[in-house]
Amino acid sequence: MEDPSSGSKQKPEKTKYQLILIAALKKEIEMAHRLDPEKLASEIEKTGFSCRLCGKCCKRAFGDNRVVLTPPEIEKIQKHTGLSKLEVAGPLVPEACQPEETENEDEDRDKEGSSVQPEISEPDEKTILESSQLFELPKEDIDSEGNIHAYGWMLRRKKNGDCVFLEKDTNRCRIYPVRPMLCSTYPFYIEGLKLYTCECEGLGNHISAEESRKLAETLLSRYISELEDTLAMYEKYEDFERGKEDPDIARDNLEKDMCTYIVHDSRGITKIID
Repeated sequence: MEDPSSGSKQKPEKTKYQLILIAALKKEIEMAHRLDPEKLASEIEKTGFSCRLCGKCCKRAFGDNRVVLTPPEIEKIQKHTGLSKLEVAGPLVPEACQPEETENEDEDRDKEGSSVQPEISEPDEKTILESSQLFELPKEDIDSEGNIHAYGWMLRRKKNGDCVFLEKDTNRCRIYPVRPMLCSTYPFYIEGLKLYTCECEGLGNHISAEESRKLAETLLSRYISELEDTLAMYEKYEDFERGKEDPDIARDNLEKDMCTYIVHDSRGITKIID
């Protein structure tokens, strides 16, 4: 169950560290607006890229395939698919241990149709809980009531870790027209005002100057949007009480199939309650 909340009525003062982060983000956004898309395009063309439709970037077996989403991106996918928020996205959590794909899960994926509907149906809190048990809960992200705090959203994944919108046989994306910016610019990304690439079989292949310019513009737009979204999150963020026994409370709750996530994003906070 999703429970949007704007936080307490009396806003606490921001911490010194929070103010430093906000100032740094504002400076980076200012500098990001000065980046030359033509220079980015030239670097992209020199690197070269052409998607080979291998689907590896969408599969957990080939590495960290988490796709971070901003609230506007979630809404865009919702509008396109008719799915609920929790069918599209879940709390952004630390990468889990490599899940073992069972034979039944493989059969389930074989039965997938070409529909945009993902593998999960109605908001599936159990899916959230099962994924929660796969990672070590950071003590600093658990409050005194055992609630797990997450900082943003990520695209839903199947139990085996693959993206819920990946077609098994074709390796095509079911939400391609509204795919997240991270997906549309993969394997390129900008960090600290510099261009980087992820591991990808398509790197080194020919890309035209025109496609390089389009990709550079989208990449720069993504970089600035993500920075602005993170800035808004920090500006709305409210710290919470912590205690020594918090992780134990959270683990006990998970064992009882009880869990509350509190997701911090650019809109405020959202509680996901089981």
